[in-house]
Amino acid sequence: MSDSSLKYVLRDMGSAAREFYRRLEEGRLATTHCASCDELRFPPRERCGACGGATVWRELSGRGVVYAFTQQERGLRFTAPDVLGVIELEEGVRVFGLLEAPFESLAIGQPVELRLRGDLDGVTLLAFRPRGAPNRPR
Repeated sequence: MSDSSLKYVLRDMGSAAREFYRRLEEGRLATTHCASCDELRFPPRERCGACGGATVWRELSGRGVVYAFTQQERGLRFTAPDVLGVIELEEGVRVFGLLEAPFESLAIGQPVELRLRGDLDGVTLLAFRPRGAPNRPR
C-alpha cells in the first residue's frame, strides 16, 4: 500500500478512529469509555454501544498479557517473521498489534508492554514486547 493511499484511508475514518491515531502519534494509547455507564470500549466509539451515552477519552497503561497470537506465512501487510497478537490490557480491553518477540518464545498469559512503532507509510502501530525485554528499535 502506498503512502498516499494509506493517508486516504486514515482521512476517511470516523472521528474516533482519527483521534485514536492522532493520540498514538503523540505516544499515547487511549480509548473511549462511557460517561454514563463507565463501559470501556475498544476500538474507540463516539457513542456507547451498551447504553448510547456520550463517550470520553481515557488513557490506557499499555501493559497487559498475551491473549492470542499467530504468524502467517503470506499476507498483504504482515508476513512471517511478523507475529500478530491480541493483548488483554490491564484495563480489561483487548487490542490487536504486533508482538516483538520470536513466535517460539511467546505464550498465552505472558506479560507484555506497549512499544509504539512507526511503519513505512508513516502510521503509528501498536507493538508489544515481553516485559523486561531490552528496548531495541526494529
